Amino acid sequence: MRLGLSAIEPSADRLGAELIGALRSHGQVATRGLGGERMAALGFERVHTLAPPAMGLWEVLGHLGAIRRQRAALLDHLDGLEALVCIDAPDFHMPVATRARAQGLRTVGWVSPQLWAWRPGRKHAVARAYSTLLCLFDFEPALYAGTRLDARFVGHPAIDRLVERRPEAGVVALFPGSRESELSRHLEPFLDATRGYGTVLVAEGSPALRARLRADPRVHVVPPEEAMARCERALSKSGTVTLELALNGVPSVVAHRVHPITYAVGRLLVRGIRFLALPNLLADRAVYREFVQHFSADTLRVALAEAKVPPVAELRARVGPPGVVRRVAAAIVTGSG
Repeated sequence: MRLGLSAIEPSADRLGAELIGALRSHGQVATRGLGGERMAALGFERVHTLAPPAMGLWEVLGHLGAIRRQRAALLDHLDGLEALVCIDAPDFHMPVATRARAQGLRTVGWVSPQLWAWRPGRKHAVARAYSTLLCLFDFEPALYAGTRLDARFVGHPAIDRLVERRPEAGVVALFPGSRESELSRHLEPFLDATRGYGTVLVAEGSPALRARLRADPRVHVVPPEEAMARCERALSKSGTVTLELALNGVPSVVAHRVHPITYAVGRLLVRGIRFLALPNLLADRAVYREFVQHFSADTLRVALAEAKVPPVAELRARVGPPGVVRRVAAAIVTGSG
């Protein structure tokens, strides 16, 4: 099978690598497209280098040229493919998928756009872009009612990333993000909020992280899985990592900042949701304290000390059974759910 894959963000590169491994259980599969180092290490053929990861209106504007070149390269390498799988990043992928589908190629989207948060009318554009959409959450397929899109709930891969928890007293973990913009806005206040903790584990996300760390014998850069396993509690930026923390039962606080222009535009566009953190959205209540845009080290320190264990069983039930990537691979190769 000749398959196109596109994963332009670090989190999507992780999913893409896991998918390549699962696809190989179905036989010979050749893959090419856009991806990161994890995918390339498995023999994935990259057709273009990736732009620096960016999220948010203002942050993306600085990379528009590189983004256009990525998109053009992907479109130039569709010949001979049997399907194109686009992982997350809907604003980047939907124009590509729409053109690919118009050329007769089967297109699969993995991760639904957040219609429940903003621009629900996008469902028709999503239906034009993808033959099949594989959704992370059980409530998402119903959002595409009235379209002909084959939208399926496959579950969230975080359920397959559980760690063996062995929390150590006085150990706090920080998950400030991997993008340069995230580190610039989160790392310093996160570190300042850890006063009083004996050990601070900072989840490794990018080479830029170590260069930003000040000398402190308490601070250690470790893989995210180790930080999650050893910490007593955690402080995290928003994103998938908050769900991984919750599924592992880690008491946590969520804090997130973006460029002020991105924040202002987001407040105009996003309607009808009370929370940013995924565990809170799924539980429909504040299982984690969250701070959006406005926070100080002192407020984070107090919230961290008060953090409670999340409702693990309830949240695990909402994200589906283990084996998510295997189900995704089966849907791509055989068309089954």
